[in-house]
Amino acid sequence: VAAAAEAAAAPEGAADSAAAAAAAVTAAAAAAERAAAVAAATAAAAAVAAAAAAAAATATAAAAAAEGAAAAAEGGAAAAAAAAVSTAIPTRRRSLPATAGDIYDPAVPDSPAHSASSHQQQQQQQQQQQQQQQQQQVQQRMEQQQQQQQQQQPQQEVQQQQQQQQQPQQQQQQQQQQQPLQQPHRHRRTTSLHY
Repeated sequence: VAAAAEAAAAPEGAADSAAAAAAAVTAAAAAAERAAAVAAATAAAAAVAAAAAAAAATATAAAAAAEGAAAAAEGGAAAAAAAAVSTAIPTRRRSLPATAGDIYDPAVPDSPAHSASSHQQQQQQQQQQQQQQQQQQVQQRMEQQQQQQQQQQPQQEVQQQQQQQQQPQQQQQQQQQQQPLQQPHRHRRTTSLHY
């Protein structure tokens, strides 16, 4: 009876163990699904963070561009204001009564004093340019003279050499001319002695 009971209980134990194994497999699959879900959530969070960082960078760049545009606008406005002031000062001075301080002011571009000083500066610059040109011409002439002298020196040396070569020839010619003149005197003496 005991053996029969054990034999009957053995299949039940096997079934229990199989059920336990199946439960373990199910639990492992559930854990894997949970891990996959966590990984997907982490990836999604990282993508969201990257998108937020890119949006923040874009916003920062846009803000910097806006600041640059504002600064440029301020600079343009300041330049326009300065130009307006500079153009308004001479017209205002012209409209004021004629006084020496207002009209003959060297700082005002349209004043006669400023025009006279600018004319003097132009004359000085022209004189300086003329002097520089004259100096350059003088230097060029001196260089040309030096070159001519350098070219003439070899010619003079050649002439001296030719003269030195001609001197012995002239001496030889003089000797040859003197020899026939001396020979007739000898003949005359001999003839006179013969007589």
